[in-house]
Amino acid sequence: MNIKSLIGLALAFAIGFACRAFGIPSPAPPIVVGALLVVAMTIGYLLVDRAIALPPQYAIDCGGASGLAPSATEAVTSTTNSSSKRTRLLDRVEQAIEPLVAAPAIRFIALLGLCAAYLQGGLDKLLDFGAAIGEAQHFGLPVPTVIAGATIATELAASALVLSGVYRWFGALWLAAFTLIATFVANRFWEIPLPDRFMAENGFFEHLGLVGGFLFVAWLDLREGYGPSIGDLDAHPEIHS
Repeated sequence: MNIKSLIGLALAFAIGFACRAFGIPSPAPPIVVGALLVVAMTIGYLLVDRAIALPPQYAIDCGGASGLAPSATEAVTSTTNSSSKRTRLLDRVEQAIEPLVAAPAIRFIALLGLCAAYLQGGLDKLLDFGAAIGEAQHFGLPVPTVIAGATIATELAASALVLSGVYRWFGALWLAAFTLIATFVANRFWEIPLPDRFMAENGFFEHLGLVGGFLFVAWLDLREGYGPSIGDLDAHPEIHS
C-alpha cells in the first residue's frame, strides 16, 4: 500500500471520529452495518481497480487482425490437424483394403449372394415341379402351371445373366421386376393379423432391399458398358454437368 492510500485512510478515520464525537452529520451511514457496507464497496472498488491496472495475464486470448484470439486460432488449427490425421488414416485403410474389395472374385461373390435365393428357389422348383404348381395355386395365381414354369425360368436364367456378365443389366432388371411383383403377391403383411404379421412385414422390406440391390447392379453395368464409369465421373467432375 502506498503513502497516498495510508494518508487517505487516516484522514477518513479522523473525519469519521470527529463527526461521531461532536455530533456532526456524516456523509457515511451512522450505523455500523452501513459503515461496513461502505468499507466493503470501497475495498471491492480498489481491488477491481488494481486488477484492471495489472498487465494482462492471458495475452494469448487477445484478438489479432483476424478478430480471433490466438488461443481460438490454435484450437481451430489443432482440430484441423486432428481431422487431417484421421483423413490420412482413412486413406491408408482405403489403400489397404481396396485391392481386396475391388478384386473380381469379391465382385462375383457379391453377385452370387444376391442371386443365391433365386438359384436355390429355381432348382428346388425344377426338381419338384408339382410343389411349384402348388405354391402358385396357394397364392391364387391364374394358370399355375405356366406361372410355375415362368418362375423357374426367371430365377435360373436371370441369375445366369447376372453372374456371367452377359447382359447383366437385363438380368438384374428382370430379377428386380420379378422380386417386386412376388413381394406384393406373397408378402401382403397388411392383410395378416398380429403377431404373424411381423414375419411377413420383415420379408416384404427385405425383398425391397433386393430390388434396390439389383437396380444398383443394373446401373453399374450400364455405366460401365454405355457411359462414363464412376472413376471417370470422379476424375472429371465436368461430366456431371
